[in-house]
Amino acid sequence: MLQNMIPKRRLAAFSSLGGALLAALKALVSLQGKRFLAMVVAFFQLWGAALFDTPVKPYKDEIDMSQFVLTFEDEFDRGFDETVWQGHYVYGDNDTQRRDTAWWNREQVSFTDDGCLMITTAYKEDGPAGANYYSYGMETNPNKNYNGRHTGFEQLYGYFEVRCILPKGAGLNPAFWLLTDGMWADDTDGGVSGAEVDILETGTDYNPKGPDFGSIIQTIHVDAYGDAHKMELQGSFYADDPYNQFNTYGVAWNEDEYIFYVNGVETARTDFGGVCRVPLYLILSVGVNEKVAQNEYLPSPFIVDYVRAYQYRDLLPAKD
Repeated sequence: MLQNMIPKRRLAAFSSLGGALLAALKALVSLQGKRFLAMVVAFFQLWGAALFDTPVKPYKDEIDMSQFVLTFEDEFDRGFDETVWQGHYVYGDNDTQRRDTAWWNREQVSFTDDGCLMITTAYKEDGPAGANYYSYGMETNPNKNYNGRHTGFEQLYGYFEVRCILPKGAGLNPAFWLLTDGMWADDTDGGVSGAEVDILETGTDYNPKGPDFGSIIQTIHVDAYGDAHKMELQGSFYADDPYNQFNTYGVAWNEDEYIFYVNGVETARTDFGGVCRVPLYLILSVGVNEKVAQNEYLPSPFIVDYVRAYQYRDLLPAKD
């Protein structure tokens, strides 16, 4: 009954207070000064999260990567791999589609000399659809093939991670997320046969003086996008100067739950909707809303160093 009145993420913050305080006391007794200070900060941030839904700096366990084997990697040092990536909501190399406040077109994709992908949001007087804002989204959906060469990538369970610098300014919604075509079905059974897993998103206010600045959100969506749609926000979590420095954002997904991470430190875990049991593909995108008119940083790039996927060792086929 209480969860119907107070969001789960706030209840989780409240229930974590005791653990944070105990960890701080243990660190104090063992003379671990930095750990003690970190847990004191976490304790007071958890109070803020419980009372006011404000962000928390991740403080839980670090991910154990020894349980995983790398199955997919794009370092973006060879440009746009059309066998893996194609447009999301954009149906061909030169296609241009309206998406909220911007037009999406692949002209907004470029690469740095040191091998990073950039999706740049900009206002263009001479854009493919005329004077307007432009951005882009790209996916590894293996079920669509617009160029005849696309094979894509999807995977059931594992760990999925992006390393990136977020685009600056208001009105921008950079995202790294997992999806399946089954998410659009009206008769989905919670998230079991289709889900959207948002590993990284941001709000669009971009207020350096606000309490949310420098934080990201992580979310699960289930039951399509119509009247039956449901979602569970896991919370908002601080990264390390994410508009100027690289951070990593990931999710470990198994048959029991989703476990979210920022810089390899756990932020939240959930089995909301019933854990998805079909493969999901990868999406990188930068959404744009009307607040972009206030953005003083355009053109603003979403800089991606890599995208990686891993599989649990015990789920890999046995070698002969």
